Amino acid sequence: MVGVVSDSHDNIDAIKRAAALFRERGVELVVHAGDWVAPFSAKALREALGDGVRIVGVWGNNEGELLYFQRVASQFGVEILGYAGSVEAGGRKIGVYHGTSDLLTEAMVRSGMFDVVVYGHTHRVDVRRVGSTLVVNPGELCGYLTGRRTAALLDTARLEAEVVEL
Repeated sequence: MVGVVSDSHDNIDAIKRAAALFRERGVELVVHAGDWVAPFSAKALREALGDGVRIVGVWGNNEGELLYFQRVASQFGVEILGYAGSVEAGGRKIGVYHGTSDLLTEAMVRSGMFDVVVYGHTHRVDVRRVGSTLVVNPGELCGYLTGRRTAALLDTARLEAEVVEL
């Protein structure tokens, strides 16, 4: 099981709630699609999840000091892939991008390179299939724009995503 979040925007309470859900559901990998904002968000996610859960993320358009963020994240075992990247889980290749460019997001979706494409940025939930690719935007973890704090659970065996309001 993979936990998926985006747009946490330094909301530590929301980060802790997502981590509690992920621990409860036996998540082994958490993917963060960017807009963490400050390095303490990566630290908070690691501390809330504990050891043994892999955390992989990308930059959004609101992170500031990227080099410092990278250094802090790595100290807490959080892998930052850059602006886009991929990770494998449950035999599935997952492409991750914040989603700042609709063109690039759709290019990833339609490329055929990924079983799943995870993105964020819009703060709106989007779970759909394009051909054989599952597209997952978990919405906003922070809840600042929509009033909904959401995260997704990705079942790699069934290639399905469930969005959960926290």
